[in-house]
Amino acid sequence: MIEAINDGRIAAVTIDTTVFDSKQKNFRRTDFRSISQIRTRNTPILITDVIASEMMAHLEAEAADTQRALKTALRNNNLRWFRESPAGEHTALFIDKDPVEFAKLEFDDFIKAVGAEVIKVADTPDGLAELFRRYFAVQTPFAKKESRKQEFPDAAALLCLEEYAKAKGKLVICVAQDKAWKDFAAKSDHLVAVFPLTEALGIYSEAFKDADLADKIVELWLDGKEKDFEDAVRDAIVERLTYVDYDIDADCSVEFEAEPMDAQLKEILMGTLTNPVVLAADDETVTFSIEVDIKADFKAHFNFSVWDSVDRESVGMGSEYVDTTTDVPVHLTIVADRDVTNGIVFHEIEVSQKTFTVDFGYVDAFTVEEPDYD
Repeated sequence: MIEAINDGRIAAVTIDTTVFDSKQKNFRRTDFRSISQIRTRNTPILITDVIASEMMAHLEAEAADTQRALKTALRNNNLRWFRESPAGEHTALFIDKDPVEFAKLEFDDFIKAVGAEVIKVADTPDGLAELFRRYFAVQTPFAKKESRKQEFPDAAALLCLEEYAKAKGKLVICVAQDKAWKDFAAKSDHLVAVFPLTEALGIYSEAFKDADLADKIVELWLDGKEKDFEDAVRDAIVERLTYVDYDIDADCSVEFEAEPMDAQLKEILMGTLTNPVVLAADDETVTFSIEVDIKADFKAHFNFSVWDSVDRESVGMGSEYVDTTTDVPVHLTIVADRDVTNGIVFHEIEVSQKTFTVDFGYVDAFTVEEPDYD
């Protein structure tokens, strides 16, 4: 792949909806927008209109869901507290905003920021005929007869991209996790599938010899003499933990539901730092991603229940707050000056909002109370 980049044999780079979903459906994320680095390497960034529509639909659905949940919570809270909604409350909380318009504005801003081009699958020569030929022949990306109707958007996008690459006589790199994309690319002479996005960006950085820029910053970080930088990393991780957003894994003798309640950072485990992946670099700065484990205190509220086979319902068995201290990984995106002559000069430190899992081990639903000697 690096050789193909150096030889100018890459016609474009494109992304599938799975890339957007892996970035928590957030067009504003620094590591997502770092795809713009590819364009500065004289490689166009393409997004087919069907994939663009899918991404906007995913964001629209989530925005609408959060609006409904917030509206319901406000209504229930107002009823319970006999409270009148202040004038303009819905406007201030974006409850009256149009999710469709919001998704479109976010997408348009992303396209402008990264310099991407949206191409229409309808412009593909003989695309419709080839689409239905593959559909009835059950050829990639139509994998199974039972679910092939769901593959139409991907099929249209892939055929469009393949025709684009053929016309250029080059390759198109498809950043995609979807199996249909991988299977199609594996049989194509013009498409190459990679995932995740950091891998594609890392390949470009390696091809253009930017990887050592981040290595120098990490070396200084590990030396332990960059207090301002270390404090900023710690603050960013603490801010991420304040969202108290994590999945809970636990063993228990009865059924349970658990809700995360608190998360407090204890230590950043520097020995677990991964190798940095350069996402972008220009004359002044370098943007890279890196992972590190942290040790933190976590608290969750467990509600226990057992199934009553006679009444055919779950019967509550009480609840309990449970604490644990464990290690979890966090993913950081860092923007800093490439010149480290005077130490690390950083501009942005972003911690991924991706949900992680906290293992609470075995949780006893029936804790033994201390004996009463009175």
